[in-house]
Amino acid sequence: MQPSTPEQQRVDILIRRADRDMQVAELIVRSSPHLYEDAGFHCQQAVEKYLKAVLITAGLPAPFTHSLVVLMISLRQAGIVSFIQSETDEATVLTDFAVGLRYELDDAPSFTSADLLAMADRFRTKLRPLAQAFLI
Repeated sequence: MQPSTPEQQRVDILIRRADRDMQVAELIVRSSPHLYEDAGFHCQQAVEKYLKAVLITAGLPAPFTHSLVVLMISLRQAGIVSFIQSETDEATVLTDFAVGLRYELDDAPSFTSADLLAMADRFRTKLRPLAQAFLI
């Protein structure tokens, strides 16, 4: 079934792209776990897209930002999704991989690529079904 409205089309694209980012992160973790910056980048990108997809389903703007916490605040304030402190903490960790960490730091983090993937997977489990339901 094809999405029928422009909003559904946008959500569909965001979900598919987020799923692809998760696939790339999973491949990196399996084959080259030392590439934590790249795994983290794709994890951050996936979560950003899932958050924006849910914002659109709620009729809210999906602002041009890489800050996962900013996107989470919009959803929480609208009463769409609640987040616990550990999710906010994980969003903060993942947000660091949006741009800055990929260009300016070369220090090994205190977490592994698998940890980053697990963080992103928890967000996928929470957010993807909300966005997917919009397409039905």
